Amino acid sequence: MKASFFASLPYGRVSEPVSRWPVPNRLFDPEQAVQVVASRMDHVALADELGFDWIGCAEHHYSPGSLASNVSAVAAAITQRTSRARVCIMGALLPLNNPVRVAEEYALVDTLSGGRLVAGLLRGAPYEYLVYNVPPAESRSRFEEAWDLVVRAWSDTEPFGWEGKHYHFRNVSIWPRPVQQPLPPIFISGSSKESAEFAARRRIGLGLAFTNLAAAKPAAQYYYQQASEQGWTPRPDQVIYGHLPVYLADTDEDAFSMARPRVEGNHLVPGMMRANRLVAEAGFFGPRNPELLQRFQTMGEHAPLSLEQQIELGTLLCGTPSTVLEQLRRIREELSAGVVSLNFETGGAEEQIQANMRRFAQEVLPHMHAL
Repeated sequence: MKASFFASLPYGRVSEPVSRWPVPNRLFDPEQAVQVVASRMDHVALADELGFDWIGCAEHHYSPGSLASNVSAVAAAITQRTSRARVCIMGALLPLNNPVRVAEEYALVDTLSGGRLVAGLLRGAPYEYLVYNVPPAESRSRFEEAWDLVVRAWSDTEPFGWEGKHYHFRNVSIWPRPVQQPLPPIFISGSSKESAEFAARRRIGLGLAFTNLAAAKPAAQYYYQQASEQGWTPRPDQVIYGHLPVYLADTDEDAFSMARPRVEGNHLVPGMMRANRLVAEAGFFGPRNPELLQRFQTMGEHAPLSLEQQIELGTLLCGTPSTVLEQLRRIREELSAGVVSLNFETGGAEEQIQANMRRFAQEVLPHMHAL
């Protein structure tokens, strides 16, 4: 089982309470942003030094929760602070971007890293479709066409034209092409049945993020079933689960005391929840996924989950190193997942974050590799 260090780029504390979305950028302090990014890149270098297998990053928009508006730029920076870990982009949001540009940027990241790219090609969260005014009901068809265009841009060695439903290019011939041949490892998000079927048909990996074990287990099983019907079996490292906050301490009680004030309570921004609901109801998930639509329609309406409930649902890791290892074992057994994305940037002081990373690398990671 492999560990992927998730390099989030949260802005941090905002100078006044935020309840609406988009968040007014008059609250943005450039100096704070510079300090945050420098700190996160130091964490990236430490994760590589400590032996984490992958270092991941993701694209988000219009939010202090993430400054990574261009995930390829973040990944390029990661390549310059690491030498051995794979650089996992999870990922550029294909329906919101120019797919040829994505193909070029990913190929450049693979070149900068010497062939260490893991290429996540995703649809994104519903609210992000309000950022670039892309019709939510077109998300699936845009994604599938863009995916095919990206892969062809990486594969074809002669210029070609493209006339599709959503994208039109007279000539495509990207420089550079990816270092990894014939293709880098590719992942898509697996929240819907269509995603699992698409991944199985294309024989690519599946990412299960911002979910829980109860929801991820049937999604993973469906993916494996669809792959079997296509005549192949995914490797364990073709299923990623995460991103899970990590809280380690000498005793379970100490870890619980550390985590409880940080994870209990409703931390969702009401404006973002309304934006997610609006886009979901506009056809983002399609007619085959009523459970996903219902989840977004009712998001934030239930009582906040306790720490114990979140541990049971597999949405975080908390306890002694041996307790956390057992929580990872459960993920491995229930999902057949071979990669877990881990978030150590959980609101503690800088020295606490680094101590947590070092302890995980020394006392959990070697045993995790044996799962």
